[in-house]
Amino acid sequence: MQTSESITEIAHALVIAQGLIQNPAKANDNPFFKSKYADLATVLDVVRPAFFEAGIAAIQTPSTAEDGSIVVTTMLIHSSGQWIKDEISMGIAADAKNPAQAAGSLITYLRRYSLSAFANIAQQDDDGNGLEGNVKVMNTAKDDSDEYRAVCDLLRDSIDQIIEGMEANDYSHAAPAWFEISEDEKMALWRAPSKGGCFTTRQREILKSSEFREAYNAKGEAA
Repeated sequence: MQTSESITEIAHALVIAQGLIQNPAKANDNPFFKSKYADLATVLDVVRPAFFEAGIAAIQTPSTAEDGSIVVTTMLIHSSGQWIKDEISMGIAADAKNPAQAAGSLITYLRRYSLSAFANIAQQDDDGNGLEGNVKVMNTAKDDSDEYRAVCDLLRDSIDQIIEGMEANDYSHAAPAWFEISEDEKMALWRAPSKGGCFTTRQREILKSSEFREAYNAKGEAA
């Protein structure tokens, strides 16, 4: 995090703003975890009035790092001229199905989490629609429940399709959703159910089976 030389005025303003802010209503469905989340627009509706009353403006700018990852810089500027800023980043997979759409979705996702962190708003689920199959997963070896949940959220459409297909014994529906995500994403999802993994033991066995791969190959040949 970077700040102006002094932050006395903006620190006082943030105390006022955070006293006015309440966690936004979670109005958007997350079908995988059967819960709800507040999207970026809802977070902005909550944060803007409180920041305005405290004399704070929020500026969020996207950019691209040297390694190709998407970076969002969030800067809070106080009417006194004092400021605080920080960056958050995540990579887009090289084999993203729609890189432009993935970048747009990822920018929205990073903006929401960064602004929520500055405003001290609790976040449980993400609005990563359009990111499945497109996000380059970082630090997959780290055993972190919150990080794993975030990965599952980002890939929830694919996970839902996989589970629904397996439960219906329709591998031709489930297999494409599994084999069309990246290897990094497969590794990130491959957590034992005893450790909170999104797939049951039976479902993991199906994913490894030759029958499941054959269903994917057969669908490709039929197309």
